[in-house]
Formats: sequence, structure tokens, C-alpha cells
Amino acid sequence: MGHDWTNVTGAVAGDADGYKTSVNMANGAYALDLTAPTFGARHVTLVRTRDGAGGTEDTPGTITLVGIGPNGPQTEIMIPGAHGVTVTSKYFYKSLTSATQAAWVVDAGLTADTIVIGWDNVNVVAVGQGTLHAVTINVAGASAIYVGDSRGKIATIPANQAAGSHFLYDINYSGYLEIVPAAAASDITVAHSGSLPTTYA
Repeated sequence: MGHDWTNVTGAVAGDADGYKTSVNMANGAYALDLTAPTFGARHVTLVRTRDGAGGTEDTPGTITLVGIGPNGPQTEIMIPGAHGVTVTSKYFYKSLTSATQAAWVVDAGLTADTIVIGWDNVNVVAVGQGTLHAVTINVAGASAIYVGDSRGKIATIPANQAAGSHFLYDINYSGYLEIVPAAAASDITVAHSGSLPTTYA
């Protein structure tokens, strides 16, 4: 049986305003600054900031996400949280096509809250269930590499591995397959089965 592969380069980091820097909330589609994280598939994050002191919060309404996940096109509806609270999407996105606000209502002071849209630091290469075949180190790196799924850590590859090092696993992952190198100079290839649903109708 053959395997898919995913190349992961660089350190994994979240960016709270990667998709959209701070902007006044308004109904309609937000003009995205970027449409994809640096690499991988990530959760989308929202953070709302009220325009003044407590009691001035707007009615946040909903934001509908449309994008591409590891299994293809997907959409979901998010509700922005209270002032300063990070809200995280259910799904992972390789890219975001649109983020559209609806049912937002400004407070009595008529000054809009602001919002930022970004991604978190959970980098997945596949979702659902499948098999992690192997991890290959393409460029010698100083950092350790975390390998895990929705149940927790599968393994940690120690730091300072030589280029060409090959770690064979052939074990099942569940929920998602997460690969997190810590060093900016990392370059690894993950061989795995394609994304499969966790249940079948």
C-alpha cells in the first residue's frame, strides 16, 4: 500500500491576526490579508476587543468560515467571544476563502468593537483516522519534533538528528496527525495515509 506525504518546513507558530489584522466589526465579508497559514492545516482563531469600558460590548453575531481543509472544501459558523477571549474553530484549515460576519449589532455608543482573525500553533497533516508510516529528516536540525494525534503524544523525535534519518512507525492515528518541529530551519517529510473519515454512514 502506498502512502501520501507532507513536507513540513520551519517552526510551527500561531499568528493571532494572520488572516486579518485588527478591523472594526461590520456585517459582510472581511477582506482577508492572507488566505493561508505559513504551512500545514490550522484552527482558525477569533479575538474580539470591545471599544471601551465594560458594558460597551457589541452584539457579536456570527462569522461563517469557508475554506479548504485536509479533506477538501469545508465551512463552519463561529461566534466571537467576550472581550479578549480567543475562540477556536472546530475544523482545521489549509486555506481560508472567506470569513463573513452576520447579525452583528453595534452598542448604544455607536462605536464598533474590533476583531482579529488568525491561526493557532497546532499543525496537522491529516485528519480523521489513518496510518503514520514514517518521518524523514531532510535537513539536520537542532530541535526536537513532536508527533501526536487527538489522543496525545505518539513520539518525540530527539533534537540534533542527522539529515537522512528515517523513523518508521506504521501505527494508527486518530482524530488528526500533528507534526510540530520547533526550529525555523526544520525540513521533514511525513509519510502517512490520506485523510479518512472517522465514521461511515
